[in-house]
Amino acid sequence: MSKVLPKRKMYRYCLADIAKGLFTGMISNYLLYFFQPTAKSGLPTLLPDNKLLGFITIMALITAIGKVVDAVTDPIVASLSDKCTHKAGRRMPFLRYAAIPYALSVLLIFFAPFKQGSVANALWVGFFLIVYYTAYTFYFIPRNALVPEIIPDTKVRVGYYGISTAFFMGSSSFMYAATLFVDMLKKAGLTPLWAWRTVFTVFAAIGITCLLLSAYAFNEKDYVEGNTKPKESIIRSFALVFKNKNFVVFTAGDLFSGVSMAFFQTAMLYYITMLLNVPESQSFLVMLTAIVVAICLFPLIIRLSRKYNKKTPLVVASVVFTIVFGIIYFGDKLAALAPGNELIVGLIVGVIVAFPFAAINILPQSIISDIIQLDSVENGVNREGIFSAVKTFIEKVASAIAMMGVSSILAIGAGAGESVSLLGVKLTGVCAGAFSLLSLIFFIFYNDKKVVSTIEKYRNKVKEEISE
Repeated sequence: MSKVLPKRKMYRYCLADIAKGLFTGMISNYLLYFFQPTAKSGLPTLLPDNKLLGFITIMALITAIGKVVDAVTDPIVASLSDKCTHKAGRRMPFLRYAAIPYALSVLLIFFAPFKQGSVANALWVGFFLIVYYTAYTFYFIPRNALVPEIIPDTKVRVGYYGISTAFFMGSSSFMYAATLFVDMLKKAGLTPLWAWRTVFTVFAAIGITCLLLSAYAFNEKDYVEGNTKPKESIIRSFALVFKNKNFVVFTAGDLFSGVSMAFFQTAMLYYITMLLNVPESQSFLVMLTAIVVAICLFPLIIRLSRKYNKKTPLVVASVVFTIVFGIIYFGDKLAALAPGNELIVGLIVGVIVAFPFAAINILPQSIISDIIQLDSVENGVNREGIFSAVKTFIEKVASAIAMMGVSSILAIGAGAGESVSLLGVKLTGVCAGAFSLLSLIFFIFYNDKKVVSTIEKYRNKVKEEISE
């Protein structure tokens, strides 16, 4: 049998989630805000203001193209990872090669060369966005595929995802504080453009350090059993994955949940500043509150998932998240009821959204790992890479739908020379609430107990055979 991964190495492996939180925050929370700015932001308009078919923004088009290219790389990387014969292991070499391109590309997106809106800037952003998505794929598909291999125990694994998510959301909180740092730099004399770029540069430096430390956390072959590698073609492997009913049902729910969460993250700054009327310099307090409370709820969610099942907290989270979007729709009216106390209203919303934040970030990945392990038990073949590719692709599709949807919906009702309207901000909340409701329906039909019990029976059988 392989060695048990020590906790210190597990923590080091989780460092990549700090980088993921920072970089995902840069793209999900600020890409749209940076390139489709409000009048209050002081940022220049770096992309053309044209709309295709009257409503599709340039930002939406760039995101769509990036995701199409991204969709092609996912199965390729998954297959390469599953079949890799590198001396350092199947997964770790990918992390080591992808770390630097991943960090540099996310930073260069925000360094479009020209000061005014131009096609050249659009091409620049589009190119580095494609590089970013591709590098993300090369890093995180093999990394996620490795988790069920190095941590076979389902109960230990949910603890790992608790640590992983805490790192991710902790770094996200720093990302949310970007508005505070930007405000400080503006007061120090920097323009809004270079204040944002300076903050992003610091976060990129932190991120690349964490990525490299994670990529060299341990020797993969010391902790991975010699499982059978898939011999099927990419198409055949995907076909087998989608024959897995547990995976299909849960993944559908995860997709809709991801779209809803991506909508929220993408439009969050607009919700806070335009609906709740909280100043941009104080917006980080709302987002930080949500993150801190969410992290405090991690032990409770992990305890509930171990004592009962992983599905129940996820279902409750989806219900709460759906309600949150109803609150958001009437956010401007709530703020009007408490003049001068808009920040307090925002903080209350931050507390309410904390539980969905925690559950939706911890549990889906752990559940997917359970499904992957069950597939390996039932078929005797490890397809972790393909499963992870599908999971990662779903995350990217969710992000793309959000970026395209939010960008275009925000512009509904906008006047001449404006890229955002109050009506558009509200409509993003309506769409996100609908997606959250759909996720709830699919999560209800996922049979968590059957999956986990089957895995536990297999592990107990193996232990008995070893003891004999």
